[in-house]
Amino acid sequence: MISDSGKNLPLPASMNSSHWVEFLSQKIFPDDLEEAAAFSLLHYFQDLELLVVCDNDAFSWKELGEGLDLERQVHFIQNDLKKKASTKSGFALPFFIGFENIELPTIDSMIEPGNIKEQINIKPETTSDLSNLQIVKKVGKQLKPFLEAERSIVERLIGKHTNKSDARILFQYIFGKINSKAPPKKWEQLSRKRHR
Repeated sequence: MISDSGKNLPLPASMNSSHWVEFLSQKIFPDDLEEAAAFSLLHYFQDLELLVVCDNDAFSWKELGEGLDLERQVHFIQNDLKKKASTKSGFALPFFIGFENIELPTIDSMIEPGNIKEQINIKPETTSDLSNLQIVKKVGKQLKPFLEAERSIVERLIGKHTNKSDARILFQYIFGKINSKAPPKKWEQLSRKRHR
């Protein structure tokens, strides 16, 4: 870890989860990533074979060369993440890289082909007078592609170490990032007209 004296000492051979979260939050992760998502990411890193389990709940970064100073270790970890981000299994990594501007994939590109029935971008139908049942059906129809996308992406994130809860936390962060760059949608009133 970075020592209290301010000197950039190299990382120890292994660290526990809390120390990895602290280090990665300072050097790798985006500033807005919450602690729960950071811990979930450690599990994802294990599934990607970036973090290797050592004794007593400690982890080491795979093939992190000994004798490197902290700056070179950080550079090594960053390169590993960038390489893994271009692989099929590392599809979600671009959202969690805060040290460099990386183009984020679209939600459609993260869905396995044939794993979702409808396109995410469905255009709402225009209707003037809707009953309550029609409103429920319409909202359900509009949400269905999102729910299927969530299911598909969460399934892709689940692994030996990344459980469903971890995967959902990661998906929520990903969706927040995708949603923040999406253009605003035109408001459509769903309630029925008042009759005089």
